[in-house]
Amino acid sequence: MTVTIGKEKVSLVHSSGSSAEANLPQHGIARISTWKWSGTDADNEEEVTVRFKLTDSEVPENLHKEWPKKFEIIFIVTLTANTLKNTFQVTNNGTEPFDFNALLHTYYSVPDISKVSIKGLNDITYIDKVENFARVLDVKDSITIDRETDRIYENVPRDEFLIDLGQPGGAGNFTLKKINLKDTVVWNPWIDKARSMSDFGDEEYKNMVCVEPGTVTEYIRLEAGKSSECGQILKVQL
Repeated sequence: MTVTIGKEKVSLVHSSGSSAEANLPQHGIARISTWKWSGTDADNEEEVTVRFKLTDSEVPENLHKEWPKKFEIIFIVTLTANTLKNTFQVTNNGTEPFDFNALLHTYYSVPDISKVSIKGLNDITYIDKVENFARVLDVKDSITIDRETDRIYENVPRDEFLIDLGQPGGAGNFTLKKINLKDTVVWNPWIDKARSMSDFGDEEYKNMVCVEPGTVTEYIRLEAGKSSECGQILKVQL
């Protein structure tokens, strides 16, 4: 069994710490901008790497006016027989510092959401977006999904989690290791939300889950001329 990565997106949002200061779409500008191919590395048969680049010149004009910063993002995807590594490097090419958020929106295809459990986020406080942004301490050994779930686990000290698909012998289970990212989002739209989404099938919630490393509860401050690198490594049990 393989774990299908349905969508990989990098969010980049506004500066100065206040959402009111930039009229940007949900998840920022990198998600809806056109990236450029930036080359492939395949030095050996065991690993292949591809790169994509986004700069401020590729951002749609209306969005660039809202967030007129000079930047470059390199998004790197590396594949081996049982791992997928995503990293992105944000560089401030301007003369002043800017702030940004980052989140890898990773959709996992799963055989049956009722059997899935996510381990490694226990004893962490999360922001529950379904329950009016209430802050809740999660004391359970693992997360299971049986309703609409939209949680931001904040300042997660652990870097590695297990996504257990509930299959015989642990087939298809995989680990997620976050790199230089503070938070982790867990999301499934469930029945009513799935039906209300134009780009999501009514029954697709049964076969997917999002476990998304990012830094979203705070901004990342990036000084002029400096770079910040973040990412994740996924390793599947063969």
